[in-house]
Amino acid sequence: MQPNVLILLCDTLRKDVLGLYRGDARTPNLRKLASESMVYENTIAPSPWTYPSHVSLFTGMYPSEHGIHETDTVKLLGITKYHRALKAQRLAEYFSSLGYDTDAISTNIMVSPFTAFDTGFHSFVSLNPAPSASEEWVSEVFSKARKLGSSPGEIMLSLLKKGAFSELYKYSIAWRKAKRVEKDTNYPLDKGAKTISDIITNGKLGDKFFKFVNMVEMHEPYKGYKPKETWDNFTGIQPIRSSKIAYLRKQYALEAEYLDRRIGGIISALKRRGAYDNTMIIITSDHGQAFNEHGYMYHNTYLYDEIIRIPLIIKYPNSRKFWKKSGYQSLVNLHDTIKNITEGGNDDGLTTDTAFSEAYGDVTILPGGYKDREDYVKRKYEKTRKAVYKGRFKLTVNGTEGTIEEFLENGRKRDPSHNNKVVKELINEIRGLAKKEDFSLPEV
Repeated sequence: MQPNVLILLCDTLRKDVLGLYRGDARTPNLRKLASESMVYENTIAPSPWTYPSHVSLFTGMYPSEHGIHETDTVKLLGITKYHRALKAQRLAEYFSSLGYDTDAISTNIMVSPFTAFDTGFHSFVSLNPAPSASEEWVSEVFSKARKLGSSPGEIMLSLLKKGAFSELYKYSIAWRKAKRVEKDTNYPLDKGAKTISDIITNGKLGDKFFKFVNMVEMHEPYKGYKPKETWDNFTGIQPIRSSKIAYLRKQYALEAEYLDRRIGGIISALKRRGAYDNTMIIITSDHGQAFNEHGYMYHNTYLYDEIIRIPLIIKYPNSRKFWKKSGYQSLVNLHDTIKNITEGGNDDGLTTDTAFSEAYGDVTILPGGYKDREDYVKRKYEKTRKAVYKGRFKLTVNGTEGTIEEFLENGRKRDPSHNNKVVKELINEIRGLAKKEDFSLPEV
């Protein structure tokens, strides 16, 4: 009997926050699920941001192979036209060809019908994570206001200086309305997970189903989040205070604990409805989240461990277990593993000797008030990078400058010049992935 497949992708969830991986967040539901699952320790995201990583998950290709990634001139939604033209079978198309019901729910606009991720799905529910933006006029007001500043105070002052009193009044009404709605809906702790849980608990499952879910609880904003602090840090104006970083890390852990409760509800619903045993349940992420460990907040462009090491928990049909293997897992390899399990196989292809991650530049859009920092941002962040993990080593190369950016052994910094043989081997691994690209490799 072919199994059901449920992918619960916890957007922006780094591995080391979870108690299951020795982190601070208490996640009893994930721990309970783990007792009947395989918990993989060395999973690497193929990209530090949402769009390319999801394409890799659905196609089994690295960003350099599928080509759906940022460039120095094409950013964010601009890559959608290339995604629509991509000739590759997506997971949803594969399951649809087998007669499965294929459904998706996402709270991330980057993973939606708007960005061509609905290919192969019979239904795709796209939810807005910010309840305040559910009314079109409020969303429109906020969208325009973002160009004026990075905080409500800056926006209101800008409108006041312009003498735009009607716009100021409209913004203040929208802002107050948004705050009321956010309080009523427990935002930003909940960014749609409750609605998702309700849909899965009460909605149709189907005789054979493939369900994909993207939940953005782990993504900023968090309680107490102030955009201006982050933008000042990002643009080199003023470093974010260490006390604020500690506070945000705590909020991040609280988000993980909240998400754990919602995931627990979904799993309980599957058990009540008799679908648990024959369902392959996958808990993972598309990338992690940085909290200034390297002078950088959140994610995008860098390939540090806090951004690309992600969790992976798989409850196989009937809680089947496999021998643990040494090596690395990748969302790229997960694609074929899901198909193998569906066809009665095992997880042999999931763990490999090497895993890669790739970044092609910066995808942030600066809010109003930072125009004079655009050159700084471009010089600092507009870089191509590739990282390779192999054995106990990791190497990250800056392909724009042809330099080694990071060399680690067992997670600790090492001097590349003292390990020439290993570094050369890792550079050759990257060369194989970058052979068709304008990517400069360092000489060692």
